[in-house]
Amino acid sequence: MTDSAKVESFAVRQRRASQRQEWTEQTKLAGLLAKYLDPACTFWTALENKPISRVSGVFQKRRGVRSGLPDVYVLYRGKSIFLELKSRRGVASKAQKQIRLEMQPAGAVWLMTRSARAALMALHLAGVVFRRHWKPPRLKPWEGPFADPNERLPQAPDVAAQRRAARRRAARRRWQLQQANRARETAKLAADRDDAAGDDIAA
Repeated sequence: MTDSAKVESFAVRQRRASQRQEWTEQTKLAGLLAKYLDPACTFWTALENKPISRVSGVFQKRRGVRSGLPDVYVLYRGKSIFLELKSRRGVASKAQKQIRLEMQPAGAVWLMTRSARAALMALHLAGVVFRRHWKPPRLKPWEGPFADPNERLPQAPDVAAQRRAARRRAARRRWQLQQANRARETAKLAADRDDAAGDDIAA
């Protein structure tokens, strides 16, 4: 397997792991919302705007479905709150940042978290009153909630370590590529000198 193929394979594994983490946390959050939100004054739903195929994506766009919609919508006493739930390494995409900018002037609250329990904290901070006793958890800085995805967000220790290792691997690959290029250039120069010397002898 070539170095580029190894890099691609690692990136694919990372994306799949992140997707699994997001799905797991979204499932946990659904359970928490069903437990703590009062249906007498609160409505909530998960939002799904990812097309299942390229064709369905085209039809969604024609119908006005926007890309970048948050994962969960909560309506509490007239207040609209949108939650974007990410994996441990997740950050908001360009489309998600744009949606946030367009929602805010309309009075919506947009918050991003990296865990289900941080999402519940986000609702608490947004003023949502739960229907049963809830003790705020001690969250890690990387969990959130985050109101501005454009800020430099803290990273989970394992994610930071993986990114440092990835930078080291990338630097090593660049160095190896430079060394290989230099070796080829040296070999070519040597071959050119040998050819020139042979021509001089023949003359």
